[in-house]
Amino acid sequence: MTRKFLRDLRVVLRANPDVSSIARRMFVTNALDGIVAALGVNIGSFTMNMDPVVHASGMLGGTLAMGVVSGMLGVYVSEKAERLREYRDLERKVASSLKESVYWKAVRLIPIYVALWSGLGIILFPLLATLPFFLVNVLHIDVMAAYYASIVISVAEMAFLGFYLGRISGEGIVKSTLRVLGMGVVALIIAYVLRAVLGISVVG
Repeated sequence: MTRKFLRDLRVVLRANPDVSSIARRMFVTNALDGIVAALGVNIGSFTMNMDPVVHASGMLGGTLAMGVVSGMLGVYVSEKAERLREYRDLERKVASSLKESVYWKAVRLIPIYVALWSGLGIILFPLLATLPFFLVNVLHIDVMAAYYASIVISVAEMAFLGFYLGRISGEGIVKSTLRVLGMGVVALIIAYVLRAVLGISVVG
């Protein structure tokens, strides 16, 4: 079953070269969403006396919920609807059923492919950013060190995505990286300002 799925997917992707760019855009966009969301939760809710595993679980729980429901299921449903519309339009034009054709395979497989990349983007990067908190008790590192390590990982991930976008766009790696890092700086400022307004202390 898996072998047939992969074989059919390769055929569909060759027949629909635009799908790879769609999946790539969904991956990067949702990765940025996931990083910024995790960064905001991390900065906004962290306190020194908070259980690091509970804190990381909260970050991860929100990320998984957003990743599975919005990143995967939401993208699958919307992409499936678009592919079905195109498929039915084509069937009306040719006045014949296209079941079992590459067009029907595209309706079934492309939404799954795009949804998987979308969900991966929104889950993978925040997952890496939570790791320092899960390692506090294992490696006996300081909670504040884990907090700052998590922020550094999030910023590094944004730099990586900027680098990646610069590579695929050809507009310049440095320019693209700085642009995405600028988004990260804005997210940091907003999170810290809200924290200050709400009167939450890191050490309390």
